[in-house]
Amino acid sequence: MVAQWCVSCAIMLFVSSLRAPIIPWYCFGIGVVLFSMGCQPNHSVSTAYVQLQLERVRDCMEKQQFALAVQELQQVQTHYPNNPQVLELLALAYVENKQIYLAAQTFEKTIHADITGDFQENALRAAHAYEQVGDFYSASRCYQHYLNHFPKDRLAWFALADSESKLERHPNALQAFLRGIDLLKIDLTVKHMVKLSQLCFAAEKIEEAIYWNLEALKIEPENVNIYLQTLRMAHGQKHSTLVRKLIEALDCLDKNALEREQLDFLRELYGLNPH
Repeated sequence: MVAQWCVSCAIMLFVSSLRAPIIPWYCFGIGVVLFSMGCQPNHSVSTAYVQLQLERVRDCMEKQQFALAVQELQQVQTHYPNNPQVLELLALAYVENKQIYLAAQTFEKTIHADITGDFQENALRAAHAYEQVGDFYSASRCYQHYLNHFPKDRLAWFALADSESKLERHPNALQAFLRGIDLLKIDLTVKHMVKLSQLCFAAEKIEEAIYWNLEALKIEPENVNIYLQTLRMAHGQKHSTLVRKLIEALDCLDKNALEREQLDFLRELYGLNPH
């Protein structure tokens, strides 16, 4: 009603100014202001409309009518393209409707449409969805955005390290993993140490890679796989003394760990005399 009154008054002032030039020009200016006020959308009405539409969509999703929910939300989005609530629910509907790439893109849109800070965690959802479709470049971008807002999420740092590794950006992967390690509230596990060794090796930090494998072997001294990885690294660095010690350690393991023929093969492979 208020909007209609503003527009009506504006029109009357415009017409009067044309018919009666003696009317001061400030009346014309008032008419422009009133017309502008009348043409602005009513925020409370639009908000109520959006909430009503979202409730309808949530009802569709509860009934597992995901395709219908997507269709309804796409229509709402044409009128409210930057409403983060609409975008978030649309992304969730895309997930349920198995449209994962669209879900990832829409989750990412919410973080840029958000001015309140309430939707920034959707960057993590976007990253996970991008990973599902193999877009690790976009996943990495979203992880970085998320961690700018939530820098104490160690699991997100580890996930970023995985994405960076898949992109073969090995120094970045190592740096991200180390940030996650800094947030650990427990001692490093063998799994962490082996991962650190692999990342160091990929980043061409071979001495550090060997160090972390040796640390892991202090906890699991019978882990044959770690021995074999470390042997390759030590041989590549021409650490003949370390190679010999690792072979001797393997020889002392339970006979079920490696057969005699396998040990002889390793000795020959790494330049040692077979027994």
